[in-house]
Amino acid sequence: MSDINDGSTVNDEDIYWGQVEAFISKANDACDAADPGIVAAALLNAAARFNAFVVAHSSLDKSEFAEDVEGTTNYLTGRFRDHLKEHMDDYRENYTALIGHRDVAE
Repeated sequence: MSDINDGSTVNDEDIYWGQVEAFISKANDACDAADPGIVAAALLNAAARFNAFVVAHSSLDKSEFAEDVEGTTNYLTGRFRDHLKEHMDDYRENYTALIGHRDVAE
């Protein structure tokens, strides 16, 4: 938890969700100029690249980093799968509210 200049505190979960919303907002804005599929692919690549940096940066040395690659890759891909499944379930259950009704041409 950290103090803010006005005396209030912000915990890690608040920071986490603020970052999630900021990244989604940036991606939504990017969709004004690019296909959403391209934006999604770029965001996925950026997340992978940044996570590789975080693991390398937190390693004591190259050897420790090399030892962490397999386990960290498994952990991160598992977390991605969990998050994706959760959000896909949400969209399936709330499709009309989130996307709207779409008429399918016959």
